[in-house]
Order: sequence, then C-alpha cells, then structure tokens
Amino acid sequence: MERVILGTAALGGIWGTVKEEAAVETMLAALELGIGAIDTAPAYGDAELYIGKALRQWKGKPPVISTKVGRLRGLSIDQGAYDYTAYGMHRSLEQSLVRTGVNKMGVVFLHDPEQLRENQVENVLKALVSFKEKGYTDKIGLGGNAPAWFDRYIHSGVFDVVMEFNKLNACNASALTEHLPFCNEYQIDYYAASLLNMGLLGNCYDAYTTNPPAWLDYSFVEAAKKIKVIADAHSIPLASLAHRFVISLPQQFKLVIGPRDLVQLLTTLNDFAAGPLDESLVHEIYKYTVGNFYLNEQNRK
Repeated sequence: MERVILGTAALGGIWGTVKEEAAVETMLAALELGIGAIDTAPAYGDAELYIGKALRQWKGKPPVISTKVGRLRGLSIDQGAYDYTAYGMHRSLEQSLVRTGVNKMGVVFLHDPEQLRENQVENVLKALVSFKEKGYTDKIGLGGNAPAWFDRYIHSGVFDVVMEFNKLNACNASALTEHLPFCNEYQIDYYAASLLNMGLLGNCYDAYTTNPPAWLDYSFVEAAKKIKVIADAHSIPLASLAHRFVISLPQQFKLVIGPRDLVQLLTTLNDFAAGPLDESLVHEIYKYTVGNFYLNEQNRK
C-alpha cells in the first residue's frame, strides 16, 4: 500500500453526486486498509471537507495529505476558475488547511500548469517555494500535464513531486519516455493518476468507445478497443487488466486511484492484490499502447 494514494476527485462529487456519508466511509476504509496518503484539491467539489470529517474520526496514524493551488474551488469538472497570484494561492492553501483540518500539507501541487502563461511562471514558483520555506508544506509538486515549454522548470529541480494524468496506463505509456525517467534518476516522486484513462478502461468503456467525448484523444479510444480484445481473450475484466498492467512496470512511481465509492475502492485494491501480469501479456498490451515504450526498445535493438 505504500505506492497507493487515494485520489478524491470522484469522492468529492465532480463527476456526479456522492453523499457525504459514503465519501467519508470510503476514505476511512482506505485508511483502515493501509493507504497512507490522500490527494485532493479545492477544485474537487467537497472532497477537502469530507477529508476533514474523515480525519476527525480516524484514530490511526495520520495520512499524508496533498492539495493543490491555482485552480479555485468548484463543484463540477466544468468549473475551471483560476488564480495564480501569490495572494490567491496563499489564500487557497489556507482555506484548504481549514477544510481538511490539518496544520501542514505533505505536498502542495501547482494545479493545471497548462493554464499558465510563460510570464507567470517565475512568480508562481517563488510562491510555491515560500509555502515550503514557511512550513505550510513538506514538499511542492507539479499537478497536471504541463506543456512542452514547461520542461525546463521540471528539470530545474524545484519540484519534489510530479503528478501527471493519462500519461501512464494501458492506453498511454508516454511517461515512460518523457518525465518518469528524469524523476527516477533525480529521486523526484512521480505520481501516475488516471490509471483507467478517465474511465475509458473502466466503467465508461462502452460510452466512450461508442461516442468519444471531445476531450478524449481518439488514439486512446483505438488503443482501448484493442486492449479490450486482449482482456476478453484472457478472461480478465478490462479495468483489472489495466490496473495490473501498471503494477507490472519496473519503474518507480506512485499509483493515484480515484474510486467513487467503497465498491470501486475494494475492487481496485483487489486488482492490485492479484499481482503483476505475465511478461508476455504486458508485451502484448504494449503493442497497442500510445507512447509505446516496448516497441521503441525493440526498434533500438
């Protein structure tokens, strides 16, 4: 469980209504099962409030809590208001501390870096560093998929943690040739989020392959269709195959899971407990994965 981080976007209600009691129950179950870190954000609906309620009931070892600054509080995924000023981020962080009821964050992430303009970055980074220097957080991180021009800031070493979504799963393994090698080499924690590619490899497979949403790259849809054939051929549920694929990779990274309820939490953890896939099956999946690391390796030989 050391690798597993409980993501709270779904529990906070941004993908649909989640009752407070159910969200808190799921968080407490995760802690009871040994998950020691919870990731949240003001933009994740009521997630921070639910975390605060769960922590007040939890009697065990306090988990590491991470939150984000830059994107403001919202109750749905479509609400995307931003404030990257030093004052705005500081106020957001203080509000997150109040809602969660913790005195200090484990990580404070810069949320949605793709929304930044280049001329904003230096001041934003100064503010983030100041949060660590002033004791608001142990670490600072990058939380989202940054544009290519942002690479120099990642490589500068200012971030202790890099979290990306849809960059390391059975549909898309581009992280294996992009930021993950750098993070592993320089001992920067890497968090892989959206292990099911925003539901494409899970409950949303039928909907997304029949009528793909505009934000979903069609290459991922094509990859998912081929991976579904593999899953069916091996009599493994698609989501289980996807979860076991990521734990089959030898690189060092954390797994950010995003259950909507207790059933999804337990199912995901059972998938991990089933263990890595056979190497031959991993390679079979790689053949259809966008950002194909395995075939790139083969082509170099």
